[in-house]
Formats: sequence, C-alpha cells, structure tokens
Amino acid sequence: MRFSKDELLQFEPNLWLRLRNRTLHIVLSPYRLLKTVFMVTGFVFWLALTSLLITWLSILESLPHFSENGFKNAKQAATVRIEQKLPEDSDSHYQWIELKDIHRELLYAIVMSEDGDFFNHNGIDYDALINATGENIKRREWSFGASTISQQTVKNIYLTEAKTLFRKAKELITTQRMEASLSKNEILELYLNIIEFGPDIYGINQAAQYYFQTSPAKLNAAQGAFLALLMPSPRKYHFTIYQNKYIARAHMKKYKRILQDMRFKEYISPQQYQRYLNWPFFK
Repeated sequence: MRFSKDELLQFEPNLWLRLRNRTLHIVLSPYRLLKTVFMVTGFVFWLALTSLLITWLSILESLPHFSENGFKNAKQAATVRIEQKLPEDSDSHYQWIELKDIHRELLYAIVMSEDGDFFNHNGIDYDALINATGENIKRREWSFGASTISQQTVKNIYLTEAKTLFRKAKELITTQRMEASLSKNEILELYLNIIEFGPDIYGINQAAQYYFQTSPAKLNAAQGAFLALLMPSPRKYHFTIYQNKYIARAHMKKYKRILQDMRFKEYISPQQYQRYLNWPFFK
C-alpha cells in the first residue's frame, strides 16, 4: 500500500506525538528506564561487570583477615617466607627476636629512617601516597614509593615484589585489616624480623650478629642508623658500604638526618647526638 504526500503529512504529527509520549513514559518509569538501559548496553556488558565483581570479592576473601590469632599467624607466615628465601646451602641461621629484646635506640633509628609517623597513622600515609602516585604519573612508570612500615610488612609477608596497581590495591586492603587487628608493637616486631639487610641476611637479630657481632639489645642509635642505610638496596649497599667501607655523601646526609630526627623527638640526648655523629664504623 502506498500513501500519498497529503496522507503522509497527515500521519506525521501523530507519529511524533506517539514517539514523544513513549520517550516520556520510559524516562518517568524507573523500571522501564532500567529495562531500556539494559537492552541498550547489552547482556554481555552486565555479565562482564558481574564476573568482575565476583572475582574482586573472591580476592578480598582470599586476603588475610587477621583474626584473634592474627599476630601468631602473621609471625608463622613471616617465618615461612624467610625460610623460603634462604637457599638450602646457606650458612645463615635465622632466629626470631621479640620486641622487648631490641634496644630502644636501635628500634627508633629504624622507625625514623623508614616511617617517622608510624605510631600516629593508621597504616597508610595518604598524603605521601598521593604525592608518590603523582610522581609515578609524571615519570610514566609505576615505581610507587611512600610505603609505610605497615605496608612494607604486608608486602614482605604476603605479597610479591611486582609493581602493579593490582598488587598495590591488595597491599592497601591488607594493611588496613592488619592495623585494625594488631597493635603497633606487634606490627613493628613483624617488620624488624623480616627486613633484609644484605645477601641472605634477614631480620634485625641476624643483622646485629653479622655486622656488629652482638645482639640487638646492645646496639645504639648510630649502629641502627648505619643498618638503616643498607635497607633501600641491601645487597648493593652490603657491597658498597660494608665491604668497600665507603659511605657516600648522600648516605652520610641520611645518617645525620636520622640522628637529628631522634634528637628532635628526644629519643637520644644532645650529648648522644654529638657522640654518634662521628661513630667509628670502620676501624
């Protein structure tokens, strides 16, 4: 059937009127609007979104929850991780040490070096994290940085060294869970027992024995600041600083900054500060 030009002109107003009314009906009806959106976007999109949500929830469930035995379980996991890192033919003798057996000056030297606000934040320094993210974007690489002691503890015990956004997200979630369940002293004890200070040298106990032939209970702030110099790249600095007996200007600047922060917070006296500035590491 063919319509004449006059007949088409007669039907056109009614057609636009029906389209307008149907559009208004869809917009004003939430159910019809959702139904239309679903049909437009397609079943595949919503299926993919649902799968992604289920996957993420599974990942969240797989991350540590830190129950009432959170510290005990974390300590066991840390010990297993260290034993996995040590080669079978290693002469290293790893031994856990409690926080009470670590000298106060040594403890605070490490804290001042890595995370001066450790006892004040809730596990994540968001300002530093935002700044580090901005710097990563500027450099066009995900090197991250700005990790607190709590974040480093989580990464070293439960996660890998991979520098990805996915790994960082798991680190942040697990850190918040750990901070909510463990005390600061428990987190610090975990941290000091898993730090690497050189080739196959893990934990403050082994570091004290290796570098100073004594226990962590007898190390002072100067010796603690020296160990802190090794931490960013322990295998490299074990060679350049310890074996070659060379402390670069940048390292000496960091060493003095650690002692200055400790003096400012009254962890050491002005007299101790002056004495530690020229501590004879290499005799």
